Amino acid sequence: MAGRSKHAAPRRRKKNRKGLSIGTVVSLLVCLLCFSAAFFLWKAALAGPKLNREAGEEEDFRPVVGDPPYRIAVDAGHGGSDPGAQGIVTESEMTAQTAQDLLAWLEADSNYIPLISRESYDVTAKPSERAAAIHAQNPDLMLSIHGNSAPEGSTASGFECYPSVPGRTWHKESYYFARQLAEKMQQAGATLRGHGGIRYIYYQGEVKQLVESTHTEVRDERSFTLLEDVNCPAVLAEQCFVTSEEDVAQFGSEEAKLTSGMPEKTTVRQWRALTMKRSVRTLGHSRWIHRCKV
Repeated sequence: MAGRSKHAAPRRRKKNRKGLSIGTVVSLLVCLLCFSAAFFLWKAALAGPKLNREAGEEEDFRPVVGDPPYRIAVDAGHGGSDPGAQGIVTESEMTAQTAQDLLAWLEADSNYIPLISRESYDVTAKPSERAAAIHAQNPDLMLSIHGNSAPEGSTASGFECYPSVPGRTWHKESYYFARQLAEKMQQAGATLRGHGGIRYIYYQGEVKQLVESTHTEVRDERSFTLLEDVNCPAVLAEQCFVTSEEDVAQFGSEEAKLTSGMPEKTTVRQWRALTMKRSVRTLGHSRWIHRCKV
């Protein structure tokens, strides 16, 4: 749209219909705080002491970046004529609100340049179109926010996320960010699905195959388009099950805000104070550098 900044959060058309409940909005803010804390953890860990991990595991990898500001792309899954999963809440409504708040938070911090995947959440945009829009903006990191779902009668719940799969250019950096994100969601009370909340998806024709992150073999099949077609570390996060009363209740009440939100705010402030005191060594450019820092 003419005169509109590409870095501004996408606008949403006002509709005369029942929107998200106050409790649900509160839950979105709790998730937002977890995502925000993960960004700080990612940045702070670059200069912080090495974590104790078992030798040989992917967790030993530490990405190295240049100086801020970092160009962070935030994508909201579905939208427009595609509502996504339907449950206690609608996926597209939930992801749009979370993405919008996260973009606003990034906009307020000079260490980040927020990037969007489309001009409006009311616009129907295919994953390939959103990936192309993100790729054209030369991002340093991409997060695509989604909501999970399960068939009627299922008790499935919890958080999981999908980094770029093994063998791809940005796999190790993507896995690193996914681990930070999963750990913060767990601290907020979310149950992690799979191996530490991190899984891989491969497409065999039109069929999706879910693989645990313990399987590190390189495969030819494609993963999610938004992970494959952006030239940066990328993670797709399923912030909760929209079909689970447990998930919605945990992240959709005033009690959840008080028990999970406030500690997360404190964590964000602590990490922010830490990272402001440390500088990340410039390595000639502001793009991610592939190497393991030991």
